[in-house]
Amino acid sequence: METSPQKTSLFNYYNAYKVVISLLLFAMSISQQSFFKDLRFPELFQTLTLSYVFLNIALLFFFRYAIGANPKQIFFSIALDLFFLHGLFFCGSGISIGLANLIVISVAAGNIIIRGRIGLSFAAMATLLTITVESERILAGLNQLKDVTDLGLFGSMYFASAFILQYLSIRISQSELLVKRQEEDLIELQKLNHQIIQSMRTGIIVCNEKGKVDLINQACEDLIGLSNEEQLPELISERINLWLKAPNTRTTPFKMNTDMPIVQANFSHLKANRHSKILIYIEDTRKVSQQAQQLKLASLGRLTASIAHEVRNPLGAISHATQLLAESENLDTADRKMTDIIQRHSSRVNQIIENTLQLSRRSEPAVENIHLKPWIEKVISEYQLQFPQSKSIDLSIENDEASANFDPDQIEQVLINLIDNGIRHGTKHKPNAVLRVKLSETKGRDQSFIEVIDEGTGISDDNLHHLFEPFFTTESQGTGLGLYLSREICEANQAQLDFIEKAEENTQKPGISKLSSQPNSVLNKTTGTCFRIMFAYNKRII
Repeated sequence: METSPQKTSLFNYYNAYKVVISLLLFAMSISQQSFFKDLRFPELFQTLTLSYVFLNIALLFFFRYAIGANPKQIFFSIALDLFFLHGLFFCGSGISIGLANLIVISVAAGNIIIRGRIGLSFAAMATLLTITVESERILAGLNQLKDVTDLGLFGSMYFASAFILQYLSIRISQSELLVKRQEEDLIELQKLNHQIIQSMRTGIIVCNEKGKVDLINQACEDLIGLSNEEQLPELISERINLWLKAPNTRTTPFKMNTDMPIVQANFSHLKANRHSKILIYIEDTRKVSQQAQQLKLASLGRLTASIAHEVRNPLGAISHATQLLAESENLDTADRKMTDIIQRHSSRVNQIIENTLQLSRRSEPAVENIHLKPWIEKVISEYQLQFPQSKSIDLSIENDEASANFDPDQIEQVLINLIDNGIRHGTKHKPNAVLRVKLSETKGRDQSFIEVIDEGTGISDDNLHHLFEPFFTTESQGTGLGLYLSREICEANQAQLDFIEKAEENTQKPGISKLSSQPNSVLNKTTGTCFRIMFAYNKRII
Protein backbone atom coordinates (compact mmCIF):
# COMPACT_ATOMS: atom_id res chain seq x y z
CA MET A 1 0.00 0.00 0.00
CA GLU A 2 1.73 3.14 -1.26
CA THR A 3 1.48 6.13 1.04
CA SER A 4 2.70 9.71 1.11
CA PRO A 5 6.11 10.32 2.72
CA GLN A 6 4.36 12.75 5.09
CA LYS A 7 1.48 10.38 5.89
CA THR A 8 1.84 10.73 9.68
CA SER A 9 1.67 14.52 9.78
CA LEU A 10 -1.10 14.66 7.14
CA PHE A 11 -3.18 12.11 9.05
CA ASN A 12 -2.76 14.08 12.28
CA TYR A 13 -3.98 17.25 10.54
CA TYR A 14 -6.93 15.34 9.10
CA ASN A 15 -7.89 14.04 12.57
CA ALA A 16 -7.74 17.56 13.98
CA TYR A 17 -9.97 18.75 11.13
CA LYS A 18 -12.49 16.00 11.94
CA VAL A 19 -12.61 17.07 15.60
CA VAL A 20 -13.48 20.62 14.54
CA ILE A 21 -16.15 19.46 12.04
CA SER A 22 -17.74 17.04 14.51
CA LEU A 23 -17.94 19.75 17.18
CA LEU A 24 -19.62 22.09 14.70
CA LEU A 25 -22.11 19.41 13.68
CA PHE A 26 -22.90 18.64 17.31
CA ALA A 27 -23.31 22.35 18.14
CA MET A 28 -25.71 22.75 15.22
CA SER A 29 -27.72 19.69 16.31
CA ILE A 30 -28.38 21.05 19.82
CA SER A 31 -29.10 24.63 18.85
CA GLN A 32 -32.67 25.81 19.47
CA GLN A 33 -33.02 26.92 15.84
CA SER A 34 -31.36 24.04 14.09
CA PHE A 35 -29.44 24.64 10.92
CA PHE A 36 -30.66 21.28 9.65
CA LYS A 37 -34.27 21.55 8.49
CA ASP A 38 -36.62 18.60 8.80
CA LEU A 39 -34.29 16.19 10.58
CA ARG A 40 -35.48 12.65 10.01
CA PHE A 41 -34.33 11.28 13.34
CA PRO A 42 -33.30 14.28 15.52
CA GLU A 43 -32.38 12.35 18.68
CA LEU A 44 -30.37 9.72 16.77
CA PHE A 45 -28.64 12.50 14.79
CA GLN A 46 -27.65 14.24 18.02
CA THR A 47 -26.40 10.98 19.52
CA LEU A 48 -24.36 10.17 16.41
CA THR A 49 -22.78 13.65 16.30
CA LEU A 50 -21.80 13.36 19.98
CA SER A 51 -20.35 9.91 19.33
CA TYR A 52 -18.55 11.31 16.30
CA VAL A 53 -16.98 14.02 18.49
CA PHE A 54 -15.66 11.52 21.06
CA LEU A 55 -14.47 9.14 18.32
CA ASN A 56 -12.46 11.85 16.53
CA ILE A 57 -10.94 13.15 19.78
CA ALA A 58 -9.92 9.61 20.72
CA LEU A 59 -8.41 8.95 17.27
CA LEU A 60 -6.51 12.25 17.38
CA PHE A 61 -4.84 11.57 20.73
CA PHE A 62 -4.37 7.87 20.06
CA PHE A 63 -2.56 8.24 16.72
CA ARG A 64 -0.72 11.44 17.64
CA TYR A 65 0.59 10.60 21.12
CA ALA A 66 0.15 6.84 21.63
CA ILE A 67 1.28 5.10 18.45
CA GLY A 68 2.05 6.14 14.92
CA ALA A 69 -0.61 5.24 12.37
CA ASN A 70 0.20 2.57 9.79
CA PRO A 71 -1.45 2.46 6.32
CA LYS A 72 -4.10 -0.10 7.35
CA GLN A 73 -5.15 1.99 10.36
CA ILE A 74 -5.36 5.09 8.16
CA PHE A 75 -7.51 3.22 5.63
CA PHE A 76 -9.99 1.94 8.20
CA SER A 77 -10.13 5.33 9.96
CA ILE A 78 -11.07 7.17 6.73
CA ALA A 79 -13.54 4.42 5.77
CA LEU A 80 -15.14 4.70 9.23
CA ASP A 81 -15.37 8.44 8.75
CA LEU A 82 -17.26 7.96 5.47
CA PHE A 83 -19.74 5.60 7.15
CA PHE A 84 -20.27 8.03 10.04
CA LEU A 85 -20.93 10.98 7.72
CA HIS A 86 -23.41 9.02 5.63
CA GLY A 87 -25.10 7.80 8.84
CA LEU A 88 -25.46 11.42 9.99
CA PHE A 89 -26.93 12.45 6.66
CA PHE A 90 -29.29 9.46 6.75
CA CYS A 91 -30.61 10.59 10.17
CA GLY A 92 -30.70 14.21 9.01
CA SER A 93 -32.00 15.72 5.81
CA GLY A 94 -29.98 13.69 3.33
CA ILE A 95 -26.99 14.67 1.27
CA SER A 96 -27.30 18.15 -0.14
CA ILE A 97 -24.81 19.86 -2.41
CA GLY A 98 -23.27 21.69 0.57
CA LEU A 99 -23.00 18.68 2.85
CA ALA A 100 -21.43 16.63 0.07
CA ASN A 101 -18.32 18.81 0.48
CA LEU A 102 -17.58 17.05 3.78
CA ILE A 103 -17.48 13.73 1.96
CA VAL A 104 -15.38 15.22 -0.84
CA ILE A 105 -12.84 16.42 1.73
CA SER A 106 -12.63 12.96 3.31
CA VAL A 107 -12.18 11.31 -0.10
CA ALA A 108 -9.54 13.89 -1.05
CA ALA A 109 -7.69 13.41 2.24
CA GLY A 110 -7.69 9.66 1.76
CA ASN A 111 -6.18 9.98 -1.73
CA ILE A 112 -3.53 12.44 -0.55
CA ILE A 113 -2.40 10.08 2.22
CA ILE A 114 -2.93 6.72 0.45
CA ARG A 115 -2.18 6.44 -3.28
CA GLY A 116 -3.05 4.06 -6.06
CA ARG A 117 -6.14 1.91 -6.34
CA ILE A 118 -6.59 1.76 -2.58
CA GLY A 119 -6.96 5.54 -2.54
CA LEU A 120 -9.51 5.42 -5.36
CA SER A 121 -11.54 2.92 -3.35
CA PHE A 122 -12.54 5.80 -1.04
CA ALA A 123 -14.29 7.50 -3.99
CA ALA A 124 -16.03 4.24 -4.92
CA MET A 125 -17.04 3.63 -1.30
CA ALA A 126 -18.40 7.18 -0.92
CA THR A 127 -20.33 6.86 -4.21
CA LEU A 128 -21.99 3.57 -3.15
CA LEU A 129 -22.90 4.95 0.29
CA THR A 130 -24.35 8.13 -1.25
CA ILE A 131 -26.40 6.10 -3.75
CA THR A 132 -27.66 3.88 -0.90
CA VAL A 133 -28.69 6.82 1.34
CA GLU A 134 -30.34 8.82 -1.45
CA SER A 135 -32.06 5.76 -2.95
CA GLU A 136 -33.56 4.90 0.44
CA ARG A 137 -34.86 8.47 0.77
CA ILE A 138 -36.42 8.28 -2.71
CA LEU A 139 -38.11 4.99 -1.84
CA ALA A 140 -39.31 6.52 1.46
CA GLY A 141 -40.78 9.45 -0.46
CA LEU A 142 -38.44 12.01 1.11
CA ASN A 143 -36.73 12.80 -2.18
CA GLN A 144 -38.05 13.00 -5.73
CA LEU A 145 -36.90 11.08 -8.82
CA LYS A 146 -35.43 14.25 -10.25
CA ASP A 147 -32.87 14.13 -7.43
CA VAL A 148 -31.37 11.01 -9.03
CA THR A 149 -29.33 13.26 -11.31
CA ASP A 150 -27.59 14.60 -8.21
CA LEU A 151 -26.23 11.11 -7.53
CA GLY A 152 -24.19 11.24 -10.75
CA LEU A 153 -22.95 14.68 -9.77
CA PHE A 154 -21.89 13.41 -6.35
CA GLY A 155 -20.06 10.41 -7.81
CA SER A 156 -18.29 12.62 -10.35
CA MET A 157 -17.19 14.97 -7.57
CA TYR A 158 -15.81 12.09 -5.51
CA PHE A 159 -13.83 10.51 -8.34
CA ALA A 160 -12.67 13.85 -9.73
CA SER A 161 -11.34 14.92 -6.34
CA ALA A 162 -9.69 11.52 -5.92
CA PHE A 163 -7.91 11.60 -9.28
CA ILE A 164 -6.91 15.28 -9.14
CA LEU A 165 -5.71 15.24 -5.52
CA GLN A 166 -3.84 11.98 -5.96
CA TYR A 167 -2.11 13.33 -9.09
CA LEU A 168 -1.23 16.60 -7.38
CA SER A 169 -0.08 14.77 -4.27
CA ILE A 170 2.24 12.56 -6.28
CA ARG A 171 3.68 15.52 -8.16
CA ILE A 172 4.17 17.50 -4.96
CA SER A 173 5.82 14.53 -3.25
CA GLN A 174 8.12 14.00 -6.24
CA SER A 175 9.04 17.67 -6.14
CA GLU A 176 9.69 17.47 -2.40
CA LEU A 177 11.83 14.36 -2.86
CA LEU A 178 13.75 16.07 -5.66
CA VAL A 179 14.31 19.17 -3.54
CA LYS A 180 15.34 17.02 -0.58
CA ARG A 181 17.71 15.00 -2.75
CA GLN A 182 19.21 18.18 -4.19
CA GLU A 183 19.57 19.59 -0.69
CA GLU A 184 21.35 16.42 0.44
CA ASP A 185 23.58 16.58 -2.63
CA LEU A 186 24.41 20.20 -1.86
CA ILE A 187 25.22 19.32 1.73
CA GLU A 188 27.44 16.44 0.60
CA LEU A 189 29.09 18.67 -2.00
CA GLN A 190 29.66 21.33 0.65
CA LYS A 191 31.22 18.74 2.97
CA LEU A 192 33.36 17.43 0.11
CA ASN A 193 34.50 20.92 -0.84
CA HIS A 194 35.29 21.69 2.79
CA GLN A 195 37.28 18.45 3.11
CA ILE A 196 39.17 19.18 -0.12
CA ILE A 197 39.96 22.75 0.98
CA GLN A 198 41.12 21.55 4.40
CA SER A 199 43.30 18.85 2.79
CA MET A 200 45.01 21.16 0.31
CA ARG A 201 48.64 21.99 0.82
CA THR A 202 47.95 25.48 -0.53
CA GLY A 203 46.65 27.83 2.15
CA ILE A 204 43.22 29.35 1.47
CA ILE A 205 42.00 32.55 3.19
CA VAL A 206 38.80 34.48 2.52
CA CYS A 207 38.69 37.96 4.08
CA ASN A 208 37.38 41.46 3.50
CA GLU A 209 39.50 44.44 2.55
CA LYS A 210 39.91 45.36 6.22
CA GLY A 211 41.65 42.05 6.90
CA LYS A 212 38.85 40.31 8.82
CA VAL A 213 39.13 36.56 8.18
CA ASP A 214 35.93 34.74 7.16
CA LEU A 215 37.34 31.37 6.06
CA ILE A 216 40.67 29.65 6.49
CA ASN A 217 41.95 26.11 5.97
CA GLN A 218 44.35 24.00 7.99
CA ALA A 219 47.27 24.58 5.61
CA CYS A 220 47.37 28.25 6.65
CA GLU A 221 48.12 27.21 10.21
CA ASP A 222 50.92 24.96 8.91
CA LEU A 223 52.42 27.61 6.63
CA ILE A 224 51.90 30.91 8.46
CA GLY A 225 50.53 29.91 11.89
CA LEU A 226 47.16 31.62 11.29
CA SER A 227 43.98 30.18 12.85
CA ASN A 228 40.29 31.00 12.47
CA GLU A 229 38.86 34.29 13.73
CA GLU A 230 42.25 35.97 13.76
CA GLN A 231 43.23 39.23 12.07
CA LEU A 232 45.52 38.90 9.09
CA PRO A 233 49.22 39.28 9.90
CA GLU A 234 50.82 42.57 8.98
CA LEU A 235 53.00 40.91 6.33
CA ILE A 236 49.88 39.79 4.43
CA SER A 237 47.96 43.03 5.02
CA GLU A 238 50.82 45.03 3.50
CA ARG A 239 50.80 42.80 0.43
CA ILE A 240 47.01 43.14 0.07
CA ASN A 241 47.36 46.93 0.01
CA LEU A 242 50.10 46.70 -2.61
CA TRP A 243 47.96 44.34 -4.69
CA LEU A 244 44.88 46.58 -4.47
CA LYS A 245 46.95 49.51 -5.77
CA ALA A 246 48.61 47.45 -8.52
CA PRO A 247 46.67 44.19 -9.21
CA ASN A 248 49.20 42.99 -11.82
CA THR A 249 52.12 43.23 -9.39
CA ARG A 250 53.37 39.97 -7.89
CA THR A 251 54.23 40.43 -4.22
CA THR A 252 57.50 39.18 -2.78
CA PRO A 253 57.70 35.89 -0.83
CA PHE A 254 57.87 36.10 2.94
CA LYS A 255 58.43 34.01 6.04
CA MET A 256 56.42 34.42 9.25
CA ASN A 257 59.18 33.21 11.57
CA THR A 258 62.23 31.00 11.62
CA ASP A 259 60.47 27.64 11.93
CA MET A 260 58.02 28.22 9.05
CA PRO A 261 58.64 27.94 5.31
CA ILE A 262 58.98 30.76 2.82
CA VAL A 263 55.57 31.31 1.22
CA GLN A 264 54.11 33.29 -1.66
CA ALA A 265 50.76 35.11 -1.33
CA ASN A 266 48.52 35.53 -4.39
CA PHE A 267 45.24 37.45 -4.35
CA SER A 268 41.95 37.44 -6.23
CA HIS A 269 38.49 39.00 -5.91
CA LEU A 270 35.69 36.49 -5.40
CA LYS A 271 33.23 38.72 -7.32
CA ALA A 272 33.41 41.43 -9.98
CA ASN A 273 32.73 44.03 -7.32
CA ARG A 274 36.07 45.37 -6.14
CA HIS A 275 34.70 45.81 -2.64
CA SER A 276 33.73 42.14 -2.30
CA LYS A 277 35.63 39.42 -0.47
CA ILE A 278 39.29 38.75 -1.19
CA LEU A 279 40.58 35.24 -1.83
CA ILE A 280 44.18 34.68 -0.73
CA TYR A 281 46.31 31.72 -1.83
CA ILE A 282 49.28 30.94 0.42
CA GLU A 283 51.65 28.76 -1.57
CA ASP A 284 54.56 26.84 -0.13
CA THR A 285 57.63 27.70 -2.19
CA ARG A 286 59.46 24.50 -1.24
CA LYS A 287 58.02 22.58 -4.18
CA VAL A 288 59.01 25.37 -6.58
CA SER A 289 62.43 25.52 -4.94
CA GLN A 290 62.78 21.79 -5.41
CA GLN A 291 62.02 22.08 -9.14
CA ALA A 292 64.38 25.02 -9.49
CA GLN A 293 66.98 23.00 -7.63
CA GLN A 294 66.74 20.19 -10.16
CA LEU A 295 67.26 22.65 -13.03
CA LYS A 296 70.17 24.23 -11.21
CA LEU A 297 71.76 20.83 -10.60
CA ALA A 298 71.43 19.94 -14.28
CA SER A 299 73.25 23.13 -15.30
CA LEU A 300 75.79 22.72 -12.52
CA GLY A 301 76.46 19.17 -13.62
CA ARG A 302 77.50 20.25 -17.10
CA LEU A 303 79.67 23.02 -15.65
CA THR A 304 81.40 20.87 -13.04
CA ALA A 305 82.15 18.16 -15.59
CA SER A 306 84.13 20.69 -17.59
CA ILE A 307 85.80 22.11 -14.47
CA ALA A 308 86.75 18.68 -13.19
CA HIS A 309 88.39 17.80 -16.52
CA GLU A 310 90.20 21.10 -16.96
CA VAL A 311 91.27 21.59 -13.32
CA ARG A 312 91.97 18.08 -12.10
CA ASN A 313 94.60 17.29 -14.70
CA PRO A 314 96.88 20.26 -13.89
CA LEU A 315 96.03 19.89 -10.20
CA GLY A 316 97.13 16.27 -10.31
CA ALA A 317 100.35 17.29 -12.00
CA ILE A 318 101.00 19.95 -9.35
CA SER A 319 100.30 17.50 -6.53
CA HIS A 320 102.49 14.78 -8.06
CA ALA A 321 105.36 17.20 -8.72
CA THR A 322 105.12 18.47 -5.14
CA GLN A 323 105.35 14.92 -3.77
CA LEU A 324 108.43 14.24 -5.87
CA LEU A 325 109.97 17.53 -4.79
CA ALA A 326 109.30 16.72 -1.12
CA GLU A 327 111.30 13.49 -1.53
CA SER A 328 114.42 15.41 -2.52
CA GLU A 329 117.26 15.35 0.01
CA ASN A 330 118.46 18.81 -0.97
CA LEU A 331 115.45 20.64 0.47
CA ASP A 332 115.93 22.63 3.62
CA THR A 333 113.26 23.10 6.32
CA ALA A 334 111.76 26.26 4.77
CA ASP A 335 111.36 24.56 1.37
CA ARG A 336 109.65 21.56 2.96
CA LYS A 337 107.15 23.87 4.63
CA MET A 338 106.42 25.34 1.22
CA THR A 339 105.80 21.89 -0.30
CA ASP A 340 103.49 21.05 2.61
CA ILE A 341 101.51 24.21 1.92
CA ILE A 342 101.24 23.33 -1.79
CA GLN A 343 100.18 19.77 -0.99
CA ARG A 344 97.62 20.87 1.60
CA HIS A 345 95.96 23.44 -0.67
CA SER A 346 96.00 21.04 -3.60
CA SER A 347 94.06 18.59 -1.46
CA ARG A 348 91.64 21.36 -0.50
CA VAL A 349 90.99 22.28 -4.15
CA ASN A 350 90.48 18.61 -4.95
CA GLN A 351 87.98 18.33 -2.09
CA ILE A 352 86.09 21.35 -3.43
CA ILE A 353 85.86 19.66 -6.82
CA GLU A 354 84.68 16.43 -5.18
CA ASN A 355 81.97 18.26 -3.23
CA THR A 356 80.80 20.14 -6.32
CA LEU A 357 80.65 16.92 -8.32
CA GLN A 358 78.75 15.26 -5.51
CA LEU A 359 76.21 18.09 -5.59
CA SER A 360 75.72 17.90 -9.35
CA ARG A 361 75.54 14.09 -9.45
CA ARG A 362 72.96 13.82 -6.71
CA SER A 363 69.94 11.88 -7.93
CA GLU A 364 66.31 12.82 -7.36
CA PRO A 365 65.25 11.98 -3.79
CA ALA A 366 63.69 8.54 -3.23
CA VAL A 367 61.11 9.83 -0.76
CA GLU A 368 59.76 7.44 1.88
CA ASN A 369 57.61 7.84 4.96
CA ILE A 370 60.17 7.42 7.74
CA HIS A 371 59.47 6.64 11.40
CA LEU A 372 62.03 9.06 12.83
CA LYS A 373 62.80 7.51 16.24
CA PRO A 374 64.46 4.26 15.06
CA TRP A 375 66.00 6.04 12.07
CA ILE A 376 67.78 8.75 14.08
CA GLU A 377 68.88 6.23 16.75
CA LYS A 378 70.45 4.09 14.02
CA VAL A 379 72.24 7.07 12.42
CA ILE A 380 73.75 8.22 15.72
CA SER A 381 74.76 4.72 16.87
CA GLU A 382 76.52 4.02 13.55
CA TYR A 383 78.25 7.42 13.76
CA GLN A 384 79.50 6.66 17.29
CA LEU A 385 80.81 3.26 16.19
CA GLN A 386 82.71 4.91 13.35
CA PHE A 387 84.06 7.71 15.57
CA PRO A 388 84.52 6.40 19.13
CA GLN A 389 85.60 9.85 20.33
CA SER A 390 82.08 11.15 19.65
CA LYS A 391 80.38 9.37 22.58
CA SER A 392 79.19 12.66 24.08
CA ILE A 393 75.99 12.90 22.00
CA ASP A 394 72.81 13.41 24.00
CA LEU A 395 69.72 12.29 22.07
CA SER A 396 66.30 13.40 23.35
CA ILE A 397 63.07 12.25 21.70
CA GLU A 398 59.89 14.11 22.64
CA ASN A 399 57.56 12.18 20.34
CA ASP A 400 58.14 8.48 19.71
CA GLU A 401 55.59 8.41 16.87
CA ALA A 402 57.01 11.31 14.84
CA SER A 403 57.33 10.64 11.11
CA ALA A 404 58.16 12.53 7.91
CA ASN A 405 58.59 12.05 4.16
CA PHE A 406 62.16 12.27 2.83
CA ASP A 407 65.05 10.33 1.29
CA PRO A 408 66.75 8.72 4.34
CA ASP A 409 70.18 8.50 2.67
CA GLN A 410 70.24 12.18 1.71
CA ILE A 411 68.96 13.51 5.04
CA GLU A 412 71.40 11.22 6.86
CA GLN A 413 74.18 13.01 5.00
CA VAL A 414 72.82 16.35 6.29
CA LEU A 415 72.51 15.10 9.87
CA ILE A 416 76.03 13.66 9.87
CA ASN A 417 77.41 16.97 8.57
CA LEU A 418 75.61 18.91 11.34
CA ILE A 419 76.88 16.46 13.98
CA ASP A 420 80.45 16.75 12.65
CA ASN A 421 80.30 20.54 12.77
CA GLY A 422 78.70 20.56 16.23
CA ILE A 423 81.26 18.22 17.78
CA ARG A 424 84.16 20.05 16.17
CA HIS A 425 83.03 23.53 17.27
CA GLY A 426 81.89 22.33 20.71
CA THR A 427 85.08 20.51 21.65
CA LYS A 428 87.19 23.38 20.31
CA HIS A 429 85.53 25.68 22.86
CA LYS A 430 84.96 23.11 25.62
CA PRO A 431 86.85 19.77 25.67
CA ASN A 432 84.04 17.87 27.42
CA ALA A 433 81.27 19.53 25.43
CA VAL A 434 78.04 17.60 24.87
CA LEU A 435 76.24 17.69 21.54
CA ARG A 436 72.47 17.58 21.90
CA VAL A 437 70.22 16.14 19.21
CA LYS A 438 66.49 16.60 19.74
CA LEU A 439 63.59 15.03 17.84
CA SER A 440 60.23 16.74 18.31
CA GLU A 441 57.08 18.08 16.63
CA THR A 442 55.62 21.56 16.39
CA LYS A 443 52.61 22.15 18.62
CA GLY A 444 49.28 22.05 16.81
CA ARG A 445 50.79 21.53 13.34
CA ASP A 446 52.29 18.04 13.70
CA GLN A 447 55.44 18.87 11.72
CA SER A 448 58.47 16.86 12.76
CA PHE A 449 61.86 18.50 13.17
CA ILE A 450 65.38 17.63 14.32
CA GLU A 451 67.60 20.09 16.20
CA VAL A 452 71.38 19.77 16.58
CA ILE A 453 72.66 21.97 19.43
CA ASP A 454 76.34 22.38 20.25
CA GLU A 455 78.23 24.16 23.03
CA GLY A 456 80.55 26.17 20.85
CA THR A 457 81.14 29.91 20.77
CA GLY A 458 78.25 30.56 18.43
CA ILE A 459 78.13 32.58 15.21
CA SER A 460 78.80 36.29 15.02
CA ASP A 461 76.34 38.69 13.44
CA ASP A 462 78.83 39.49 10.68
CA ASN A 463 79.04 35.83 9.61
CA LEU A 464 75.34 35.08 10.12
CA HIS A 465 74.28 36.54 6.75
CA HIS A 466 76.81 34.38 4.87
CA LEU A 467 76.15 31.17 6.79
CA PHE A 468 74.64 29.17 3.90
CA GLU A 469 76.60 30.77 1.07
CA PRO A 470 78.80 28.42 -0.97
CA PHE A 471 82.54 28.54 -0.31
CA PHE A 472 82.11 30.69 2.80
CA THR A 473 84.09 29.33 5.74
CA THR A 474 85.79 30.64 8.88
CA GLU A 475 88.29 27.76 8.99
CA SER A 476 91.51 27.57 7.06
CA GLN A 477 90.93 23.90 6.15
CA GLY A 478 87.21 24.17 5.33
CA THR A 479 85.71 24.16 1.83
CA GLY A 480 82.66 26.26 2.72
CA LEU A 481 80.26 23.83 1.02
CA GLY A 482 79.03 21.77 3.98
CA LEU A 483 76.08 23.91 5.10
CA TYR A 484 75.34 24.98 1.53
CA LEU A 485 75.10 21.36 0.38
CA SER A 486 73.06 20.45 3.43
CA ARG A 487 70.47 23.17 2.74
CA GLU A 488 70.32 22.20 -0.94
CA ILE A 489 69.67 18.57 0.01
CA CYS A 490 66.95 19.61 2.45
CA GLU A 491 65.22 21.76 -0.18
CA ALA A 492 65.32 18.84 -2.61
CA ASN A 493 63.44 16.84 0.06
CA GLN A 494 60.94 19.69 0.74
CA ALA A 495 62.52 20.25 4.14
CA GLN A 496 64.11 23.34 5.69
CA LEU A 497 67.51 23.77 7.26
CA ASP A 498 67.70 26.88 9.42
CA PHE A 499 69.99 28.37 12.00
CA ILE A 500 68.00 28.96 15.21
CA GLU A 501 69.17 31.62 17.63
CA LYS A 502 68.86 30.82 21.33
CA ALA A 503 68.54 32.91 24.46
CA GLU A 504 70.68 32.33 27.54
CA GLU A 505 70.40 28.82 28.92
CA ASN A 506 69.48 29.95 32.43
CA THR A 507 66.18 31.24 31.09
CA GLN A 508 65.00 27.99 29.59
CA LYS A 509 65.03 24.26 29.95
CA PRO A 510 68.10 22.43 28.64
CA GLY A 511 67.85 21.58 24.95
CA ILE A 512 64.81 23.80 24.30
CA SER A 513 65.66 26.67 21.97
CA LYS A 514 64.01 30.07 22.04
CA LEU A 515 63.19 31.11 18.48
CA SER A 516 63.55 34.57 17.06
CA SER A 517 61.99 35.82 13.85
CA GLN A 518 64.71 38.47 13.47
CA PRO A 519 68.11 37.06 12.42
CA ASN A 520 69.93 40.11 13.80
CA SER A 521 68.15 40.24 17.15
CA VAL A 522 70.37 40.85 20.14
CA LEU A 523 70.65 37.40 21.70
CA ASN A 524 73.35 35.73 23.70
CA LYS A 525 75.62 33.78 21.35
CA THR A 526 77.78 32.16 24.04
CA THR A 527 75.61 29.06 24.42
CA GLY A 528 76.53 27.56 21.06
CA THR A 529 74.50 27.15 17.90
CA CYS A 530 71.32 25.32 16.98
CA PHE A 531 70.48 24.05 13.51
CA ARG A 532 66.99 22.75 12.78
CA ILE A 533 65.81 20.41 10.03
CA MET A 534 62.09 21.10 9.62
CA PHE A 535 60.34 18.43 7.55
CA ALA A 536 57.35 19.08 5.30
CA TYR A 537 53.89 18.51 6.74
CA ASN A 538 53.28 14.96 5.51
CA LYS A 539 49.52 14.65 6.28
CA ARG A 540 48.39 17.03 3.53
CA ILE A 541 48.18 16.91 -0.22
CA ILE A 542 51.57 18.10 -1.52
